Amino acid sequence: MTGWLFALGSALFYGTSDFVAAWRLGGPYYVVVALLGQFAGLVVAGIAALVVIAPSPTAVDLWWGALSGFGTAAGMVFLFRGMSHGAISVVVPTSAVTGIALSAVVSVVLGDQRPSLLAWTGIAVAVPALWWVSSGRQVDAGAHSGGAGDGLLAGVGIAVQYLALA
Repeated sequence: MTGWLFALGSALFYGTSDFVAAWRLGGPYYVVVALLGQFAGLVVAGIAALVVIAPSPTAVDLWWGALSGFGTAAGMVFLFRGMSHGAISVVVPTSAVTGIALSAVVSVVLGDQRPSLLAWTGIAVAVPALWWVSSGRQVDAGAHSGGAGDGLLAGVGIAVQYLALA
């Protein structure tokens, strides 16, 4: 019963942090914002590890967790960089679709995971929709430069996070 509450809270905080970062980002501060966010997450995870009664993680578990954190940090740096100089309407959906599609493909190729037909349909619809949104007319041509590439790189980092957590 509490799993959906954690998922909802995670989505709420994730979306809020992206919105606030996009709203307040300017200049070269995207790296600082991303790394401070990662540090805050590490502090919260450390407190939770002390409070929650759970079996001790193995060294392998800790390495997978570290890889997940690295993927998250890299993803956030590129996401925030893209939002600071690119079109947010291009960067954010590109990172989201790339993260999910890449992790689904890797799970199928390297693992025994099989997304449902509905999941594959969603990915198949999202990719051309992403192209359509990102190739649309821009009011300010300068706002578009670099956004799609940063979105793709952010998506790769997010996929690393998802795959390491799986």
